[in-house]
Amino acid sequence: MTDTAAAHWRIYPLELGRRTAHRAWFFYLSEDSGPQEIAYRAWLVRRGDDCILVDTGPPLDEAQRRGLRDTVRVDVALRQLGVEVEQVTDVVLSHLHWDHAASADLFPHARFHVQRGEIEFFRGRAHEHPATSRFFSHQQMLTALLDSGSVDAVDGERELRDGVRLLHVGGHTPGSQIVTVQREDGLAVIAADAIPLNRNFTDFVPNGILVNVVDAIAALKAVRALRPVEIYTGHDLEPSLRP
Repeated sequence: MTDTAAAHWRIYPLELGRRTAHRAWFFYLSEDSGPQEIAYRAWLVRRGDDCILVDTGPPLDEAQRRGLRDTVRVDVALRQLGVEVEQVTDVVLSHLHWDHAASADLFPHARFHVQRGEIEFFRGRAHEHPATSRFFSHQQMLTALLDSGSVDAVDGERELRDGVRLLHVGGHTPGSQIVTVQREDGLAVIAADAIPLNRNFTDFVPNGILVNVVDAIAALKAVRALRPVEIYTGHDLEPSLRP
């Protein structure tokens, strides 16, 4: 990577696979169930030698079981940018769904940052019914991670670094969080599944996969209020949009 001496944060989307899903999954009560091509990503946030990873993407076995193609493990994607897993000191998990958190074991030396509400949901009622349990995998590994002492339970808002903040939004899951990054050109937002597709933001439609529609709408409003110069959404084929 050529920016190791850069003074400003940069964001690098890491595409880890694609599949054809159902459009209705992503637009709450507003679309039919036609096909929707989606991508799966993690995001590297870097300033000089300081490397923060937002989400880990899915493990290859789970990705293949769920029909993803062109899959790439997140450590391989990082290496293509010249970053080894040992250089990632902090991993922010936007939430604990399989496609965002289930490769966490690839980062045994990192500190993880998860909203406390997400941890409580995962440990409690998340697995009581297929309507929510279907979105989780590798529960034994994630439970061990949560018990390991390497997880920082975030309560609401946290400044992870100068210029990098974690903000709780909920909606998609009880503990969904977004990441704001102050770059040279202004504030950018890694929205993950709080805004899964670019059109969720432009058309102001909440995610169709959620636990609380009121919070999901509030998350859209919160991102708009930040007036970001760029938004990195969770699953759009275009990795970001500029409002």
